[in-house]
Amino acid sequence: MSVDPISSVPDVPGWGYGAFARDEQGGCIRIPLVRDDGKTVSFTVPDFVNDPADLARIAAVVAGAVDKWERVEGLGG
Repeated sequence: MSVDPISSVPDVPGWGYGAFARDEQGGCIRIPLVRDDGKTVSFTVPDFVNDPADLARIAAVVAGAVDKWERVEGLGG
C-alpha cells in the first residue's frame, strides 16, 4: 500500500494518517497510517466510530503494536 501522509497522528511521533476511505456498502471506514520511514498499515472501524479523538486513540494502539512487533520480530517472540 503506497500512501502519502496527510496529517500527523496526535501524540504519536513519526506516524501520520493517509486518506481515509469510506465503504458505504460495508458501513466502515479504512484508515491508513504512514510512518516516517514509509511503513504503512491500516485499520478499519465501523462508520459510527468517527470522532477524531477516538480515531487517534485507536491509531496510537495500532502504531504502538507495529512498533512493538518490529522490536520483538526476530527475537523468537
